[in-house]
Amino acid sequence: MTGGKRPTYKRVGVIANPTKSESAEGIRRVLKKLSQYKVTVYIDEESCRLIERSECDAFENVRVVDRLILPDRVDVILVLGGDGTFLTVAKLVDKRPVPLLGINFGTLGFLTEIPIEKIEECIEKLMAGEFVVENRPVLRVKVIRKNGHILIYRCVNETAIKRDTLARIIEIDVHADGQYLTTFRGDGVIVATPTGSTAYSLSAGGPILYPTLNAMLLTPICPHTLTMRPLVLKGETCLTVSLKTESENVMVIFDGQEGIELRVGDLIELTRSPYDLLILRDPKKSYFETLREKLKWG
Repeated sequence: MTGGKRPTYKRVGVIANPTKSESAEGIRRVLKKLSQYKVTVYIDEESCRLIERSECDAFENVRVVDRLILPDRVDVILVLGGDGTFLTVAKLVDKRPVPLLGINFGTLGFLTEIPIEKIEECIEKLMAGEFVVENRPVLRVKVIRKNGHILIYRCVNETAIKRDTLARIIEIDVHADGQYLTTFRGDGVIVATPTGSTAYSLSAGGPILYPTLNAMLLTPICPHTLTMRPLVLKGETCLTVSLKTESENVMVIFDGQEGIELRVGDLIELTRSPYDLLILRDPKKSYFETLREKLKWG
């Protein structure tokens, strides 16, 4: 597995969560293992600061670059952290066809499946080409302001339209492919990808979808009418969402990481992005095994 064997990936990126205590040691282990292969390693400046710069320079073929340009330099990125870190890196990769491999330093870790103790084994499999690339649907979210201003977002997990803690019940009109679907009354609504079905939507009572399905999930948050149930739609559906009644402090949250205020007259269009997220997975480990492990199904 070592000593000059030609790897599947020749340019490997490394990005770590700077707030995790395990990140520094994880980076050292990754760099040491990758030094056994004829690859060029690109690590972002923020991650490199977790260890001594001299430690990065000690390894041949290690380049320290700005995080924003790292995806343009590599064939694959190792993400050291939890699912939040993974989502951040996915946003950084954006439309580029660069697969991500998550090493879990967090808690649950549906996106970062590789446990920290298996870093070296993981890199051996990566270099041997034993991982498979899995295409995950991503949401393209277009926010059209009442004044005509347009904002575009890309969500791996979900877009949530929800009221603030102290705000009253809100009403949200939803159309599917131009046809009126319903008006959700309650705390809000979640539009999730199959990957996001195990995130916020699951907490709100939504079903678990197989992550590669061409589908879209609509999950109400604390609906006023109990017959309002989660709805699975085909992936090609174009959903349009708008706030029906004036209400204070209604937010649109993208992957739980950033948000904007929503007002009457604004329109949100949600469709499947033409650019999937590419995730590397071990073909010997099924998604059902992951569910049993992460959700403690036994």
